[in-house]
This record gives sequence, C-alpha cells and structure tokens, in this order.
Amino acid sequence: MDFKDKTVLITGASSGIGKETAIQFAKKGSNVILIARRRQKLEQIADDLKKYNISTLVCECDVSDKSQVEKMSKLVLEKYGSIDILVNNAGFAIYGSVSDLTTEEIESQMATNYFGMIYCIKNFLPSMLEKKSGHIVNVASVAASFGLPGIASYCASK
Repeated sequence: MDFKDKTVLITGASSGIGKETAIQFAKKGSNVILIARRRQKLEQIADDLKKYNISTLVCECDVSDKSQVEKMSKLVLEKYGSIDILVNNAGFAIYGSVSDLTTEEIESQMATNYFGMIYCIKNFLPSMLEKKSGHIVNVASVAASFGLPGIASYCASK
C-alpha cells in the first residue's frame, strides 16, 4: 500500500509503539495526527517529524473521555475532511492482582484500553464509510488471548 499523502491518526502517540508508528508513517510520506494526553511530548515528536516534510497535527486528548474524543474528532474532521488510517494504540497496564487493585484502577484501564478505542472508532468510522475507504488498526496484546497472573484486568481490557 502506498502511504504517501495518506492521513493517519495515532492515539497514544507520545511514546513507545505510538511514537514509532508516527515516525514510520512520516517516513512513508503520510500526514500524521498525534493524539495523547501529554502535549509537550507530542510537540517534541511533531518537531522531529518536520524533516519528513509532511503535515502534522498535535491534539492533546484523553481517549478515555468521550467528550474529549468528540471534540478532537470534530477538529480533525474539520481540518482534514476524513482520515485514511486510524491507529488505536493508546493503552496502559496497572500491575497487581484483582484483589489488590481498586475498582477505579480497573475501570481506568477499561476506559482507556477498550472504550477509548470504541470512542475513536465511533467518531471516525462514519466518514470512512461515507468515502468508502479507510483502515482501522487496533493495537492489541497477546495478553488478550489468555489471562496472566498480576494483569488480569489489563488482559480483559485488551
């Protein structure tokens, strides 16, 4: 697939897999929309991507917050019209047994890892369907395939 001039939105883009995904798409000539909670880190990545001569957009957004995702998606769609690729990468794990974790800690993992993905899909899928084009990549984990001691709630969220 030719990624030149494609518009790619990446959640969890401030570090790790998300950051590297942004770099790889930029190298291929894609316009990159960087989404995460830490604006300063996103700005640094956007600066690093300037050398690829692509369009970048930085959006500070906590994907676990439905209203923030709605606001972010409205901004993105106003600027770009639609996106070509949605990479749902945002996620985190809290280590500990279910009996040791608070309900709020478990809920926060589900809110980001699962509902964050759902909120992004629900906001960008309609424009993809309208143009009859687009790809959605949901970054998962082998932990989704089976439960592991100490990360049961993370496994469930993935």
